[in-house]
Amino acid sequence: MVGHFDTELVLLLNGLLRSHLWLGKFVSGLALNPIARGVPVFVPLIVLWFSPDHIADRGRMVLGLAGACLATLISVLLQKHLHLTIRPFFNPALHLYQAKYQDAVAWGRMNSFPSDTATLYFALSTVIFLEWRLAGVLSYAWSFLTAGICRTALGYHYPTDILAGIVLGVGMVMLFTVASPFAGRLQRHLEEFGPRKAWIHAALFLLLADAYSQFEGLQGVMRLFVKIGHSG
Repeated sequence: MVGHFDTELVLLLNGLLRSHLWLGKFVSGLALNPIARGVPVFVPLIVLWFSPDHIADRGRMVLGLAGACLATLISVLLQKHLHLTIRPFFNPALHLYQAKYQDAVAWGRMNSFPSDTATLYFALSTVIFLEWRLAGVLSYAWSFLTAGICRTALGYHYPTDILAGIVLGVGMVMLFTVASPFAGRLQRHLEEFGPRKAWIHAALFLLLADAYSQFEGLQGVMRLFVKIGHSG
């Protein structure tokens, strides 16, 4: 599935890191540090949730976050089961600079299609964009830099992996929000919680905390249920 353009672009971006050591450290920081990568995306979500001007939009935001969650889980499942392409840094023929993760067994997922990181970050950016255009555009740009260009340069993904993740993440959130008739009904249910809304806020923070790690916690719960199902 990997085309000539895919490989050439990975080599081009990775070559820039080899030529400029400071750039390699900078790109690694943006791509691998959860705080650097996540703050410009997660902070606007929290601000929107508690903003008085957007309280009436919480129903739509919940649907969007549910779409982002589902899109990321689908992306992870596709990586595990499609086996279309291996990650660039697993290919010794590419001789990538800073390709540190050579142990495919320890890594867990050799397949790189689609990018679960791009899926998650562009899905969350879409949730932001639908409520706050300027912050959404900035989140898109930041996600493209960190989850897209930087991770491609380090050999985590090919450009088509990133593109597929973008389509999956944005498409799923749009399907859940714009094409869904349930936003108004969900908003009414949220308003009925009254003084118990603290539980909703707690659930939101738990969801965002798990999203920070590509829903590793939720994936673990799903794996546990699968094991229980097989053992039964």
